[in-house]
Amino acid sequence: MDEDEQSIRMVLAGDREAFRRLMTRHQVAVCATIAVLQPRGSDCEDLTQDVFLAAFRHLGKFDSRKGSFRTWLLAIARNVCRNAHRRPKTAQLGELPEFADGRTPESQASRAELFERLDAGLAALPEEQRLAFVLVEMQGLSYQEAAAIAEVNVGTVKSRVHRAKASLRELLQPVVTEKARAVFHRVRESGMTHGDVK
Repeated sequence: MDEDEQSIRMVLAGDREAFRRLMTRHQVAVCATIAVLQPRGSDCEDLTQDVFLAAFRHLGKFDSRKGSFRTWLLAIARNVCRNAHRRPKTAQLGELPEFADGRTPESQASRAELFERLDAGLAALPEEQRLAFVLVEMQGLSYQEAAAIAEVNVGTVKSRVHRAKASLRELLQPVVTEKARAVFHRVRESGMTHGDVK
């Protein structure tokens, strides 16, 4: 019996602290999945709480023979996100401020542009491709686990991940090309040789 199953048995026996441990163990994966599946401005924290509340209510229905607790939890997250799309939109808060770091303004701008394009690319993907990509590439789940969450067969998940990667690669290609051009111009203007470029 794994750690999650032990915690679940303890919760079902009335130990609420055991559920807190389950939440701590899985909250990063749930929040990260929600953050990518939901459009910008969605309250990840509220939706994460909705996921764990639903999990707590239905914990007695969890069946470890059908998959891991994490897989079951991310399937709930997928459903919470789908339901959130159907709710009327509320006023959105502004973006959180960036943390200061030691990078140059140029590198920060370049990195910000890359992440903006990645966010835009993920948001532009069809929901099925986005879900498959997030589960396999960002959450590290197996194709089998992702298929169980998406309620499709493994081949469909593989196909969706492949199409998502192709779309994102195409979207991000201009950023890579622009960076290569910038390095080339810097080298040419400074007179450095190829071996000097780091």
